[in-house]
Amino acid sequence: MAYCGPRGIPLSVFLGRVVGPGDPAWLRSDRDAAVEWAAHEARRCGSCGTHPDDWADNRHAHHAHLSDQCPGCLQKHRRTEAVGKDGLPPGVHVILPRGPAAACPRCKPRD
Repeated sequence: MAYCGPRGIPLSVFLGRVVGPGDPAWLRSDRDAAVEWAAHEARRCGSCGTHPDDWADNRHAHHAHLSDQCPGCLQKHRRTEAVGKDGLPPGVHVILPRGPAAACPRCKPRD
């Protein structure tokens, strides 16, 4: 379901079922699988992405290490830092539109 669910593909179709004329696209078993998968995914941590089941039998199931530096995250960090000590106003976020600042109608070129 990790592939099918986000794409709206019935599990039985993904597994090879051919939907004929007059056949329902989603079988009861497909709907049950989708609901079960969604409920399972809803328990996943929004911060680290792990699921409680990952830790149930092994408290060392995952480990942490530093990632490679992401150029996009670095740009967002620099822009956030440039705002100053008062930070961003509530509801304002640093985003990464595609292309150079000079081509962005909302940006002024920065040196």
